[in-house]
Amino acid sequence: DLFGKTRRDLEALQAQVDYRGFQLEGATLTLASNIVTAALQEASLRAQLRATREILATQEEQLALIERQFELGGIARTDVLAQRSALAQSRATLPPLENQLTRTRHLLAVLAGRFPGDAADLPEFHLEDFRLPEELPVSLPSALVRQRPDIRSAEELLHAASAAVGVATANLYPQITLSGQ
Repeated sequence: DLFGKTRRDLEALQAQVDYRGFQLEGATLTLASNIVTAALQEASLRAQLRATREILATQEEQLALIERQFELGGIARTDVLAQRSALAQSRATLPPLENQLTRTRHLLAVLAGRFPGDAADLPEFHLEDFRLPEELPVSLPSALVRQRPDIRSAEELLHAASAAVGVATANLYPQITLSGQ
């Protein structure tokens, strides 16, 4: 390997191996972030469902009071109909939220490597389960960017291309083979 062709070829191959490793790391981080996003979405949907059910209970109580006032002649029939309409509109928001929660549970099951129907085995997430850090940094060091797998894989692609240039340069020189004969 007088002109470094084999050395540069091995260097290019090692850069390709490192590139694939960083691609795998990036895929793992993407999967983890998708799971966290789905868990937060589930917790948000559960909170929305709980709030909607509380609103429905309050509106049903109001409807009972308004109907009682109407029976006693204190208010007009239009007030009763308006309250019934508001209650029906609030009830109509429940099925889409429940459907979205079911889809999110199925997504979590798939991301966890299970069939969508196996979502019952997964834990339920609630907003109260999540905590933000007490102190968030105002700025982050630029060296943090070098930890990103996509940037590191791009560097390895550049390294492989540089090594390929070295191989091509070595191919410009004559190939010499020395043997014991």
